[in-house]
Amino acid sequence: MKFHPEVLQVRRGDTVVWINRDMVPHTATSTRKSGWDTGPLRQGASGQYVARHRGEDPYFCQLHPVMVGKLIVR
Repeated sequence: MKFHPEVLQVRRGDTVVWINRDMVPHTATSTRKSGWDTGPLRQGASGQYVARHRGEDPYFCQLHPVMVGKLIVR
């Protein structure tokens, strides 16, 4: 019930992939208004996002809001 790693540094243009290895569904959802969302990911499913904007982009799981992470785009 957590993102691993919780903080991820990538370069602009990189593709970030989330894979749900938990037994329950999760999302990875940006906290920015115009952000991104993987949608619900079942066990074994994956979602991705191409990092287009530099800066810090906190995100969370809509289904389990205590799950938080941060994407840092250089």
